[in-house]
Amino acid sequence: MSDEHSWVPPQVDVNVPSVARCYDFALGGKDNFEVDRAAVAAADAVAPEASALAKVNRSWHIRATRFLAEQAGITQYLDLGAGLPTAENTHEVVRRLNDEAHVVYVDNDPVAAAHGRALLDDHYLTRYIEGDLTKPEQILNNPVVLGHLDFTRPIALYQSATLHHQPDDLDLPGIMRHYVDALPSGSYVALSHFWDPGGEAGAPVRRIRESMLAHGLDADHFRSREQIEQLLPGLELVPAGPDSTEGLVPLLDWWPDGPRVGDPGPVQRCVLGAVGRKP
Repeated sequence: MSDEHSWVPPQVDVNVPSVARCYDFALGGKDNFEVDRAAVAAADAVAPEASALAKVNRSWHIRATRFLAEQAGITQYLDLGAGLPTAENTHEVVRRLNDEAHVVYVDNDPVAAAHGRALLDDHYLTRYIEGDLTKPEQILNNPVVLGHLDFTRPIALYQSATLHHQPDDLDLPGIMRHYVDALPSGSYVALSHFWDPGGEAGAPVRRIRESMLAHGLDADHFRSREQIEQLLPGLELVPAGPDSTEGLVPLLDWWPDGPRVGDPGPVQRCVLGAVGRKP
């Protein structure tokens, strides 16, 4: 095994790209391999803005987290499919506003989980567990989750750029209903998902998916707006801006931080997001 791979757990196949490591590379991280960098480069080759989707999502994640911590007053966070720890993780954003907030991260990638535990578990308010977000019963009954979060008080649950990596044969609306049902009243769900607007506008994102499949990564399911709406069952969506009546919008349009310089391009608008409150 090369020096680049020397820190990798033995069960990890370093010849197959990983969603978590591809995101890490797209965000400027260092915990990725040539196979991951090649997959991202190939996607950029067929749709030049492809890797920018990760940064668009991370910027929205930060804005949504600031809202949840400051405006909604949430003090507990369950971040599913969190990936590799990188800049501006959920707990870092939250603790600038509330240094007593509890955060649990979950990911099924053993490299992400190992890094997360090594970097984050030394803080008594943060935990990182290995788990499959498509199995809510296992996550919700995990002893670390139950020991670290109080399910009698509001919790913010994240599905931030996670469910579009799950196949169509899973009952994703049912999985989300399970999670929402388990949350106490006053909780929030923050969800983002790759979007196929259909027709010619969706052609670039379909090319991205074909490229990732060609590199051995069955990821990036760009779904319709209707399919994404089904992942927010029974939630009251927060308006996406001061003059907006919509809750599910392209991430670039969800409470942007300020004026936008230049046109971000059509691909960067092909990821929708919302923050919803459980009544």
